[in-house]
Amino acid sequence: MNSSSLDANPWEEFDDASYTKLKKGLLKRKGSTLQQEFLGALRSRDLFCQWMNARVDHKKGTQLPVSGTRLSECQFSKPPLSTERDLFAMWREVSPAQASRTTFWGLVTLRHIEQGKIDPSFLVYQDGKGKSGRVRLEELLNDGDEKQIDNAVRLALRRMSGLPEVRGVRSVYTNCPFARAWWRCHLAEEVCEASGAERVDVLNVLQKSTEYWEKLIVLVVSRNSVVGDTGVRTALVWALSELVDDKARSQLFTVKGLTQVGRILGIRLAWQELSVLPLEKLKVLILREILPKDR
Repeated sequence: MNSSSLDANPWEEFDDASYTKLKKGLLKRKGSTLQQEFLGALRSRDLFCQWMNARVDHKKGTQLPVSGTRLSECQFSKPPLSTERDLFAMWREVSPAQASRTTFWGLVTLRHIEQGKIDPSFLVYQDGKGKSGRVRLEELLNDGDEKQIDNAVRLALRRMSGLPEVRGVRSVYTNCPFARAWWRCHLAEEVCEASGAERVDVLNVLQKSTEYWEKLIVLVVSRNSVVGDTGVRTALVWALSELVDDKARSQLFTVKGLTQVGRILGIRLAWQELSVLPLEKLKVLILREILPKDR
């Protein structure tokens, strides 16, 4: 990707200074008046949109299309593969540079709320807890527990755009459902186009679990990644996709196993420039020498 494409900003997004100021204010003190106002605004679509737009400026650009269908709380927090594919198909022209920014995904999420595709209360929905986000908001505001209020605010910000101020750069790729969908499909497309790997096998690797995806994305994409080269990244995911149904290599598809892979790969990259190898040979090398066999 050339520098002009990295600097391009064709899509609208939040103004960085005002969005950063709001996040800092919300994280400053547990149970603060600002935190309670924020959670109170999450109970109403109109109120939340007014609340956010009064505090965060927008940078002009093309408005990104939103989902054609309304999403449930579960579909928003963990979109099924079909939904992720539909979203990525609409957003294919977004650059990786812009897809790395909280300011972009924050406004994407707000647009979905404005158009009634998701409710703002979805931002505090907890998977597996048996309570809707709306019920949780009422309980939080009635109980006034400072720690729980703070936890809910942080969850809402992670869901809205990612919260790298607290969780590091991986938060954008893993905590914001819309961003996660884009990055998962973008990576799958990148690998399949370069290698000819089976898309279903690649996606099976990328969707192993939330924890596995988080470890993988930090390993291959984020600014502090072990793998800094697109070819090595492609070869690694391609190699993993060929073993995804191999029960004898099941350890590779656990967080512990992937951590070991990252360690071995990092050591190898310290003394050998792998990116100069043809992709097929690089994939074979990774299969034979980087990916450990189960004991």
